[in-house]
Amino acid sequence: MKKLLLLLIFLVPFLGKSQDIEQFLLAGTEDASKLTENYVNPVAKGFMYGLNNGWYSTGRTHKKLGFDITFVANLAKVPGKDEVFQFVASDYNNISLKSGGNSAQIQTLMGGNNNETLLARIESGGGSFDVAEFSVPDGIGSDLPMNAVPTATLQVGIGIPGIDADLKLRYLPKVGSSDLEVGMFGIGIQKSLTKILKIDKTPVDVSALIAYTKLTAEYDIQGDSGFEGNGQLMEFTTNAYTIQAIASVNLKLIEFYGAVGYNTAKMDVDVKGTYKLEYTDANTNISGDAGTLVDPVSVDFKASGVRATIGTRLNLGFFKIFGDYTLQEYNTITAGIAFSFR
Repeated sequence: MKKLLLLLIFLVPFLGKSQDIEQFLLAGTEDASKLTENYVNPVAKGFMYGLNNGWYSTGRTHKKLGFDITFVANLAKVPGKDEVFQFVASDYNNISLKSGGNSAQIQTLMGGNNNETLLARIESGGGSFDVAEFSVPDGIGSDLPMNAVPTATLQVGIGIPGIDADLKLRYLPKVGSSDLEVGMFGIGIQKSLTKILKIDKTPVDVSALIAYTKLTAEYDIQGDSGFEGNGQLMEFTTNAYTIQAIASVNLKLIEFYGAVGYNTAKMDVDVKGTYKLEYTDANTNISGDAGTLVDPVSVDFKASGVRATIGTRLNLGFFKIFGDYTLQEYNTITAGIAFSFR
C-alpha cells in the first residue's frame, strides 16, 4: 500500500511506463536519451509546475507561533501541442521509421495511442549491422483526469515572531518499498507587507513569497527489466523555485486570493546500471547479444515562466478548504485542506 501511495502521489505517469520506455535503449545511448526526452517531456514539465503550486491560500501570515498543516493536490493540464512530438529520422543516428518515411507525428507519454514502429540499425563492424525494432509505447493522457499531470504535497507553516512572516516547510524522509524510494524537502518564506503598506485596518492582506522544493526518487527497475544486467534503476532529481506577490480579501467565512509571480524548475532523469542488448545481424539474420550499455540515459528537463493565480478559501473555524487556478505554460488546478491556528 505504501508503494502504491507513493506512485500515485509522485511519479505515477513515468514509472508506470518504465518497462516500455526501456526499449528505447536499443537505439544506443545518444538516441535513447533524445527519444526519452521527447516522449517524457510533458510529464516532466507538468510535474515541475505542480511542485511550485499550493504554497498559500491567503495573503495573511500567522500571528506569533500560529501554525497550519496543509495538504495540497494539483493537476497541471498538458497543452495539446505537447501531446505529440515530431519524429524526424535525420535528427537521430541509429533509428528510423520502419514505414520508411522521414518524419512522423508521435504521441508523447501524455498523448494517445501510437502505431509507429522504429527500426534501430547499429554498425557492428566490417560493414555489418545489428538491427532491432521496437514500438513506441502508447500515451496515458486519457487515463488521467483532464489529461493533466498530478502532484501532491503536505506542508507545515508557522509564524515567525517579530517579522510578520511565515516559515513554510515540506518534508518527506526518503521512504518507500524495496524498489521505490521517494524523498522531499521544501522551504518557503511568506512575508506580510500589509503593515508596510498601511492597510492593516482593512480586510485586505498583501504578502510576498519565495519558495524552493527538492524531490528525489530512486526506482529499481531490475525486477521488471526486459534486458539482462545489473544495478538497473532510474534516478530522479527535481528542483523547483517560485517567487510570488499575493493579495487576499478576508470576508470572514469566505476569502478570495490572487497572486502573480515567476517559476523556474529543472528535473534530471538518469537510467543507471548495465543493459545487455539483443539484436539481429542484418547479413546472417541470426539473433544474439550485441554489447552492453552502461548508465545509458541522462536527460534534463526545464520549465520556467510567469504565472498568475486566482482562488478562494472557505474558513470554517480552524478548518479551511481552498481551491485555485493558475495561468502558466501548463495551467494548473489546485485544491487543498488545512488545519490553521492563528
